[in-house]
Amino acid sequence: MVKDDFSPFKRHSGWFSQRAVSSGLDAHPGDIEAHWAAMKDKPWDESMLRWECLGPFNISGRMTALIVHPDDPLRLYAGAAAGGVWTSGDGGITWQTNWPKWFSQNIGALAFDGRDPKTIYCATGEANISPDCYPGSGLYVSRDRGASWEELATAEDHALPRRIGALASSPHTPGLLYLGGVNLDENLPGGLYRSIDGGKTWAREDGPSRNNYWCHSLAIHPDGAVFAGLEMQGWQSGVYRFEGGTFKQLHGRLPDGDKTGRISLALAPSDPDTIYALISDPLGKEVLGVYRSRNRGELWTEIGGSEFAGEDQGCYNSAIAVHPQKSDLVVCGLNDLHITLDGGAMWERASHWDADQGTPKYVHGDQHAIVMPGGDSIYAANDGGIAFSGDLGKSWNDRGKGLVTTMFYDIDVSPVNGKILGGGAQDNGSLVSGVTENAGEFLRVLDGDGAWMVFDPEQETHVFGSKSDIHIFRHSASKHWGSDFWEEVSPKALKQSEHHQVAIAVLAIAPDDGHKLWAGSRRLWVTTNDGREWTPRSPEFDGTAITAIEIPAAAPGHVLVGTKRGGIFRSLDDGNTWSGDLSGPEIPARVITRIETHPRKASRVVVTIGGTGSISKRVPRARAYDAPPITSGSESFPHVYLSDDGALTWRAIDAAGMPGVAYHAAVFETHEPYRLFVANDCGVWMTLDLNEWIDVSMTLPNAMISDLVYHHRDRTLTAATYGRGIWRASIPRHDDANNAEVKR
Repeated sequence: MVKDDFSPFKRHSGWFSQRAVSSGLDAHPGDIEAHWAAMKDKPWDESMLRWECLGPFNISGRMTALIVHPDDPLRLYAGAAAGGVWTSGDGGITWQTNWPKWFSQNIGALAFDGRDPKTIYCATGEANISPDCYPGSGLYVSRDRGASWEELATAEDHALPRRIGALASSPHTPGLLYLGGVNLDENLPGGLYRSIDGGKTWAREDGPSRNNYWCHSLAIHPDGAVFAGLEMQGWQSGVYRFEGGTFKQLHGRLPDGDKTGRISLALAPSDPDTIYALISDPLGKEVLGVYRSRNRGELWTEIGGSEFAGEDQGCYNSAIAVHPQKSDLVVCGLNDLHITLDGGAMWERASHWDADQGTPKYVHGDQHAIVMPGGDSIYAANDGGIAFSGDLGKSWNDRGKGLVTTMFYDIDVSPVNGKILGGGAQDNGSLVSGVTENAGEFLRVLDGDGAWMVFDPEQETHVFGSKSDIHIFRHSASKHWGSDFWEEVSPKALKQSEHHQVAIAVLAIAPDDGHKLWAGSRRLWVTTNDGREWTPRSPEFDGTAITAIEIPAAAPGHVLVGTKRGGIFRSLDDGNTWSGDLSGPEIPARVITRIETHPRKASRVVVTIGGTGSISKRVPRARAYDAPPITSGSESFPHVYLSDDGALTWRAIDAAGMPGVAYHAAVFETHEPYRLFVANDCGVWMTLDLNEWIDVSMTLPNAMISDLVYHHRDRTLTAATYGRGIWRASIPRHDDANNAEVKR
């Protein structure tokens, strides 16, 4: 495991822990909500930028929650990790979303009202333990089958967890609700909560502990008892039963609490005294077993055997469900889906994430929710959308088409053909659009976790893409785009340890030579012959990963590099010699997410940085070592900086009203007047004079904007989102009459 990484199994999560995860750790999430509230009532002139969704309409991103209407097995409600709530009336063949723009898009759990399924509750904030999951803002409710939604209880006002992964409504007691949440910030709450008035007010259950603990799953027995899987970071972790106002930790042959991590629970609807628990170790590396109790949790039997020996990531993907009529028919989800028809006497691996896509056994990996509505039907929500089986797992079909929830790390557009674009996506590989017959259809050209992609400035089929851990591929076929036509061209001299220095390597292609490519580990590499040979072109700058590379179009031979620690380094001779750190005292020691130079004036440089909240005042500024900084208080910090002397000195150019969240991208218009666009967790902003800013998000979904590309020939701006796919807007000429009418 690399020191910078958050987890041993989700390598790409290190990219987020460097850039955007701090939005859940440094700044109070209420800061984002305050921005949303202010924008909700703002008068916007949509005639300036009208964003259009480009897809993918055929490849979905991570789905975290799934419920099926109890009286209509074809009516589904699905929650996305960063893309809101979606509904389907035909079993997932088509999808729609009515989720309001200004509500949190980060969905943690969904539940029907136990007495009236027209009422649906939604809890926000993803509770899967990975740094690319975002916090939420509380609970919402729909009282008309999902046609409209309203705020029910905010996390801020009710001291609720910001990451809620469990939600249940009592079928017998009106207004009785339970929720379970986790926290990745010790200053925010976590645990089991109860409401007796339909979610208007909430009280935390302190029986297990008055201090924070994690509640991963809930199940309500018909007699009113509540079963909860609690992670307490010690011997107290385990399965609890709450009844009569008291909590009881259930031991009865379950694993010791100090060895127990995330627990997923399911009661058998046809025999609710039968309870199943899927239990992982605290780090998620090992499945401790599947346990069954026939007597309300008093005694347990391990029934998983060796079936789950090859599974891991139990702190990230974990789900279990029991058939409504057959108490011995159980489906467990980790990376894959596993099914038993006889209470665990025999198991079958029902899905294979590594099978060929489109084959009967293929289901996208990383399962987060499972529903069995009855008969032979199974629905599963995972990192690739929704899967459906109509024959108890013998074969599977993709039901994620139309769920525009793909999570992109980056995007690039062919300079010579704006219809062709591509980028890396979370657990969906590298995707390319505009190369098939169907509009909005993306083709997966590289598997795994996609990373960076760059297009040749003069040839649309000459493209470089990459996977996690600095694995770089070149495509140069004239017609064919499938994975067979991509050749790995990673630096041969790159040692295995250097491959692991950065999970998602930044690439930059020379603006005047499509065969010259730059790539970053902790040092900079360059190839001038299409990846056949690579040369290291720098030392290790400050001991951290390179996170931004800029090759100015207006200054041949100039190279700018940014690092995770907030360093900025410059070469004026094509990487032969380098400056020291030029970030100076103005730019905080946070990850440099983008360096952008003016298209006609290379001395004008813009930098965006990640992280949120406040930064310590340092005397001096610690960079080259891991010692804690000397602090004397804290203050908010800007996220966009400008240099007019080639990166020697800097000044902040953020404006009042711009949100204090992580900023991910910047791009100049390549026509006069060279307007600047920046992207952050709350949208896209534009400035003409590097002083006054306008929010141009408008018809964009309220999602994190991870990348921006301005297309010179088409005068378009393409935005990659982390949770709502790819969007594009035409940029009007500055002298357009509509532009003069823009209202701030």
